[in-house]
Amino acid sequence: MGMLNMRKPILSLVGLLAVASLVGCQQESGKKGDSKELSQEQIIDQGLKAFEHLKDGEIKLESKTEREFSEPTSDGDTHAVYTPTFEGSFELKPVRVRGVYTNRGMSKEEYYDAFHEYSRPKDSSEWEMFPYSQENKQPIGVNQEAIRFFQTQKDKFEVTKKKDQYILTYKSKDVNHLLEPNDDVLQGPVPIGVSYSENSEGSYQIDLIVSKENLTPLGVTYTCTSNSSFAKEKLTCKITYSKQNTGIQVEVPEAVEKLGGI
Repeated sequence: MGMLNMRKPILSLVGLLAVASLVGCQQESGKKGDSKELSQEQIIDQGLKAFEHLKDGEIKLESKTEREFSEPTSDGDTHAVYTPTFEGSFELKPVRVRGVYTNRGMSKEEYYDAFHEYSRPKDSSEWEMFPYSQENKQPIGVNQEAIRFFQTQKDKFEVTKKKDQYILTYKSKDVNHLLEPNDDVLQGPVPIGVSYSENSEGSYQIDLIVSKENLTPLGVTYTCTSNSSFAKEKLTCKITYSKQNTGIQVEVPEAVEKLGGI
């Protein structure tokens, strides 16, 4: 995912964040007279704050990525489907995630911190350490850098009200200026995402789901497409949280210290 742009600086987001800090004061949200019913602006504002303040919890991730290659691969494949899953627990300050990752029938235990990914096959006691090929790879649903960006884009969010939850939706088709250089921020926590590249077409949608009662983050859904000279790609990824902000502590594998991690 994002193979073409691993080292690309996040220019668009940095620029947008700088601009937003200048104009942010101008956006006063009007308060509705009815105190029970939150306005759309309040739901977006408080919903994003709830994700910003998410500290820990349990997480379940189910993902599906489909690729139709424009030319057969070296194995002769013209079509590929990936359905990775992850189930585990997380802390965000600092980032620690541990759980079981499964793809194509193979399961392994994974541990992620700020700088490295550690992995061991299910039947093994030996952990291996890998540096990240891109930032923001930890499977935490949505990373904090993305939330900071979304806070500069509140006017682009739509709110859907369900019986007991609000869905905050952000969509973009701006492949060349927004999606391609910021792939690892906006799609980072997805195990196998779509590849955005210059001069391709595509779309990005993220749904941030919060409870109606107290705006607790309940989950995240990604729906993304990409159409480039390499392949047509489609992603749907559903993340569900539980035991949010209950003080969960992720156990650091003993091997982390031995392998020179933190």
